Amino acid sequence: MQTVTRNHIATALERLPRFRLSHLDTPLEDAPRLRRAIEATIPVAANESRNGKTNSLAPRILIKREDTTGLAFGGNKGRHFEFTTAHILENGYDTVINVNDYHSNQARFIAAACARAGLRYILVSLDNLDEPLTGNLLLCKLMGTEIHRVPADYADKMVDRLKDDLVAEGKKPFVLPREKIVDLSGVYGFVEAGLELEHQLHEIGVTGPVRFWGLGGRSISGVRLYAKNRGLPWSATAVMYSPGAEETFNEIAARRSQGVAERLNLPYALEEGDLDLLTEYTGPAYGVPFDGVFEAMYMAAKSEALILDVNYTGMAMAALIGEIREGRVDPSVPVVFLHTGGLPQVFAFAEEISDFSSSFSSPDLSGD
Repeated sequence: MQTVTRNHIATALERLPRFRLSHLDTPLEDAPRLRRAIEATIPVAANESRNGKTNSLAPRILIKREDTTGLAFGGNKGRHFEFTTAHILENGYDTVINVNDYHSNQARFIAAACARAGLRYILVSLDNLDEPLTGNLLLCKLMGTEIHRVPADYADKMVDRLKDDLVAEGKKPFVLPREKIVDLSGVYGFVEAGLELEHQLHEIGVTGPVRFWGLGGRSISGVRLYAKNRGLPWSATAVMYSPGAEETFNEIAARRSQGVAERLNLPYALEEGDLDLLTEYTGPAYGVPFDGVFEAMYMAAKSEALILDVNYTGMAMAALIGEIREGRVDPSVPVVFLHTGGLPQVFAFAEEISDFSSSFSSPDLSGD
């Protein structure tokens, strides 16, 4: 199997236009107390029937802290939009129109990037019209975003009207997510994260198989693409966060990775089977958390002071905890959990998070 060098990948990335937004490299942190907390929730009988012993039931868990990228509360989108923002500026756009859900992390990051780059930013925020201005949407407002809250079925008409008005004023608007660069930029960012991770794992003596764990999207696809082209024994589990998304995910991931492979001169793109998809933890609908998410948030916070969000990282951690309990995660293979941020939305679900506290029984880690 043909592989490429780290220098080849680094040099190819350096050639891409870029507008720096993030504090990199992000840390890779061990989470031994979280590992113990998860193990403490597995019944002893199940432990013994699985391994004949009661230790090493959960894998070593390492957290890639993409929540520490810095800009506007941090998150994985900081890497993504360094490349998108550079493209916008290089091509002479002066206004950005974006369409996304009212609690969108992406919308917050674009607001931050536009503020840094001096671009006008217009957000078409979908549905939940009566929800208070909080979390990510509040931060968008704070950073100067012009917000239009509309029903999802009216979004295209609103975007077309806004775009036509801007063009009539002599402006040059860039519309997300319609532009192709958006598909590529997140994968670029996490191919680069692969460079960091290979070095960080080597520094702590992890040189064999590793299982990466995160939400289905550009980030985990980028890491897996890096590993495939480097010939590394890294697998990746992508947790679907929206019912039905798995039907098109592999096709979309393959198409995005093909575009990135061509631009970075990599021999391999992703194919079906390169990412393991988990669909059992999506909850009832997109953006609607279930009890396992709140349990995961409390467990991570109480064991490691690791704050997860309700819509994304909490769901990914709930899936990891659930799969470990079911014995479907090899305890001998370290797991790297991609903490992609999303922290402002914790406050948008304050009541639900608070109400769940009475249901959460914290594992006893007093001897650790």
